[in-house]
Order: sequence, then structure tokens, then C-alpha cells
Amino acid sequence: MAADPTQALTVLEQQRQLLVDEFIRRAWNMWKSLDPADWWNDAITQGVGAWITQNQIAFVKAMRRLGVTYADIALGMAGVNAEGQVPEYIVTRANTDPWAVSVRPSDEYRHIAVRNPDIRPEAWGRLDEAAGNAVNIWLDTALNRLTDNANTDGQIAMNSAATKRFQGSGIRKYRRIIHPELSKTGTCGLCVVAANNVYGTADLLPMHNLCKCTVMPITASHDPGLRLNREDLDRIYKKAGGTTNASGLKSVRVEVVNHSEIGPILTQSQWRREYDDGTPAPKWNIPDLNMTRTAFTRMYERANVFLTHYRNVMDTGEEDVFHFEGRAYRFRPSPHLKQAMSYQTAWLNYLRSSLGLAA
Repeated sequence: MAADPTQALTVLEQQRQLLVDEFIRRAWNMWKSLDPADWWNDAITQGVGAWITQNQIAFVKAMRRLGVTYADIALGMAGVNAEGQVPEYIVTRANTDPWAVSVRPSDEYRHIAVRNPDIRPEAWGRLDEAAGNAVNIWLDTALNRLTDNANTDGQIAMNSAATKRFQGSGIRKYRRIIHPELSKTGTCGLCVVAANNVYGTADLLPMHNLCKCTVMPITASHDPGLRLNREDLDRIYKKAGGTTNASGLKSVRVEVVNHSEIGPILTQSQWRREYDDGTPAPKWNIPDLNMTRTAFTRMYERANVFLTHYRNVMDTGEEDVFHFEGRAYRFRPSPHLKQAMSYQTAWLNYLRSSLGLAA
């Protein structure tokens, strides 16, 4: 690790992006291995989702370890000794579970594909040009969802572990640190404005889509993030070119509201706090060990139910349609069914071990 604290933080930020990119690469390679028909077969997508979720959990653990390392360096910059235990793993989202999030790329694929019901290829090699172009759009949509989820979960994992370390070290306030060097288009106006705010360690850092902001502790005598932000903000305002654009950035009205899954988010517009049918969104609470165990228990119960339906399809060679947790599932025969079932079995064993259940 670099000797200079600022350089060390830069190295950690680069490592963060490498972890995100590697998880996306592994997960997307798995999705790309599916035939077109597999994307519509819940037996296959749920099996793939189970495999990806094990990788996602390892990814979140790595991001949390990185967050602790980041926090220790930041605490040193503020003249504070690093103390306090940080759990190895906490789920990143409330009101859902990692497995449900892992299968969302396939949901996105289907959501956009239903606009072209006449295109349902059985194999990639049988696509004409028009169908190929359409399917590529479906795949891009799925990849975008995977990328957004990975960036969000990774950022939450890193920052929540860092703030937990701050709490254990007696820190009660922190500020967000902008990183224009990590974004292709630079820091967004929301983060520019929010960089001047102070947050409490009892709360998560407000996020937005593809947010790259990290956290920095504040003490009575040290506020290292203020200097780091000031340098970047001065460059951003100067680049804005004149008083009109610069003042426009400074006057952006930022609202912080709670997303039902990821918690506090930055937005300029009123966040919709209800679903399309008018049902209020569930209340968000900070993920903790109790929420993590509840999510693992729910996934374990789901895996047990799914395994029964995998066996039904394997035994009968026929489609099995069933409802579970308010959703309809279609498990269909497939050349890849046996492999998907093996992923599911490995996932069930992983969950059983994580919950400390007897085999």
C-alpha cells in the first residue's frame, strides 16, 4: 500500500472498481452461456441466479474488507485510532434478498423482449439480422441491470463497513468524498452539492445510480474530507466555465429520500413512495445481522421448494408451473436443466451451512 494516505486511498478506489468489474465479468459470462430459450425458463434462470448469488456474497465480503481498510486509513488521516469489530457480511438491501436481486437481469431481458412477441429464437445461430439486433438490445438491457446492481451493492457494502468502523472508533459524523476521476462523465451535480453536507454515522451515505462517493470521518479538530473535496470542487466549478454554470451547480436542489431497498438516495425530483398500483412501498431499515439471517432463511426456504420442482421436471420430462411468494414460476425441460439443478443443490447446501443447519 502506498505510504502517503491520499495515494493509499486512490489505490483502494482502484481496487474497488477492479472488484466490481471482476464480479460483473463472472456473472455476465454465466448469463451469456444461456441459450435464448433458457432466458424464459425459470428453472435455468433461478439456477444461474443461485450460482451468481454465491459469487455476489463473496464480492460483498471483499468490498466490506476494502471498506474497513479504507476506514482505517481515513481514521489515521483524522488522527483517530481504528477500533471496533465489523461483521464480515451484511446484506446490502432491505425488503428483498440477494438471490432475488441476482435474477433481475433475466427479468429485464423478458420485460423488454415481450415487446417483440414474434421473436423467440431457440438458438443463437438461427437469428436473422433483424432478430439478432432485437436480441442484442435485450441482452444489453440485462447487462445494464447487472452493472447497476453490482455498482450499487458494492458501494453500499464498502461505505457501510467503513461507517461501522467509524462508529467503533468513536466517530459520530462524516462527509461524502467525491471522486470525479472514477466517473467517465465526472461527478454529478447532486454529489457536488451534497459534498458540503455532514452526515451521522448512524445512517448510510445517500446514494444515486452509479454513485462513486466514499466516506471520510470528521472530528472536532480534523476534517480531512473537506480539503479533499475542496480541491476537486474548485476544479469542477472552474471547468463549469463562468459564474452561470458554476452557480447553477451550487444551486441544485437536492432531496434525500429512502428507497425501500437501498435506503437514502439523492434525487432532484420527488421520489415515488408507492408502487404502480398505489400500494405504499415497504419501510426501509438499515440492514443488520438480524435482517441478514432473515434473508438467508427466506432464500433457504425458497431453495428447498425449488428443488422439489426441479425433481418433478427431471422425473416427468414435463413443464411444472407453480406459485411461490406471490410469483408464478415455469420450470421447463432443457438440456441445461441438470446443470441448473446442481447449482441449486450447491446453493441449498451453502445456505444450510451459513444458517448452521444440520445436513
